[in-house]
Amino acid sequence: MTALFARLSLVVTILALLAPAAHATADGPDAWRVHNVASYDVLNVRVGPGTNYFQIDALPHNARGVQIEYCVPTVTQQQFFALTQAQQQQLNNYPTWCLIFWNGVQRGWVNRRFLTEDSY
Repeated sequence: MTALFARLSLVVTILALLAPAAHATADGPDAWRVHNVASYDVLNVRVGPGTNYFQIDALPHNARGVQIEYCVPTVTQQQFFALTQAQQQQLNNYPTWCLIFWNGVQRGWVNRRFLTEDSY
C-alpha cells in the first residue's frame, strides 16, 4: 500500500508541476518567483531545456510574477502508469526545465529548482 501511495503522490506532483500557470487550477500556483539565487547573481534563461543550451536572458535574483508555460520532461498519467517502476523512478533523475514568461514576454527555459510559488 505504501508503494502505491508513493506512486500516486509522484503522479500528482508531476501533474501539478506540468500544469500551465496561465490556466490556473486550485492545485497549482498562479505565479512563481525566483529563489535560491544569491542577491549578487541572476537566474540564467536558456534557449532550450538544459545547460547545454546557451544563455539568452537572465532574471534577477528576486524576480516575481514568473509564469510557467510548460515543463519537461513530461508524461501523461496514462504514460506514467505504463512505465516500469524503475522507469518511473528514473524520471526523478532528470532535471525539470520550464519555459517561462516574465513581464508578459516569453524569456526561455529555466531550471525548475530555482522557482517557487509566489503570492503575487
